[in-house]
Amino acid sequence: MLRTLSVALYLTLVACFTAGLSASEVKTIEWTDLMPEEDLKLLLEMPEVQHDYSQPSPFDDDYQGDDPTAKQWQQILKSAKVRSEFNNTKVRVPGFIVPLEFDSAQNVTSFFLVPYFGACIHVPPPPPNQIIYVTGAKNLKADMIYSPFWISGTLTTETMTHDLGQAAYSLKVDKVEEYTY
Repeated sequence: MLRTLSVALYLTLVACFTAGLSASEVKTIEWTDLMPEEDLKLLLEMPEVQHDYSQPSPFDDDYQGDDPTAKQWQQILKSAKVRSEFNNTKVRVPGFIVPLEFDSAQNVTSFFLVPYFGACIHVPPPPPNQIIYVTGAKNLKADMIYSPFWISGTLTTETMTHDLGQAAYSLKVDKVEEYTY
C-alpha cells in the first residue's frame, strides 16, 4: 500500500511538473497564424489587383464601387477577427515597432507591433488582426525602431484603438530581442 501511495504521489508530481512546463512554453508564431482561417483563405484566393487609376481606389475609405476584388480587399483590410485559442498564450513573434508612447528618457513604452516596416504610417495600415498592441517594454530606444525584433510575452485578444490604427491583439512583454532568422 505504501509503495502504491509512493508511486501515485510520484506520478502526481510528474504530471504537475509537466503541466507547469507546457503552460510556460513560448510558442513562436507567424503573422498569418493570427488570421482566422476564413480571412487567410480570402487573402490566398485574391484575384490579381488591377491598377486602373482612372477608377476609384478600393483603398479609399469612401469607396463605393462594385468591383468584387475591391470588396474582398476591403473585407480583409478591416478584419478584426481573432483566433481565440491564442488568448492568454505565451508567444514569440517577429515584427517592426510603431511607437505610441515614450517615457521621459525617450524609451518606447507602448507600441504597435506590425509585420512589415512602415505599416500604420503608410496607407492602408494592416488589418487589425495583423497589428499587436504591446506594453511593458523596457530600454527600447526610439532610434531602434528601424530594426525588426522578436517580441515575447502573453498575447490576449484585447482590442486597442489609436489614431495610427486598431489592434485586434494585445501583448504584455516578457522579452524584446533583436531579430535573427
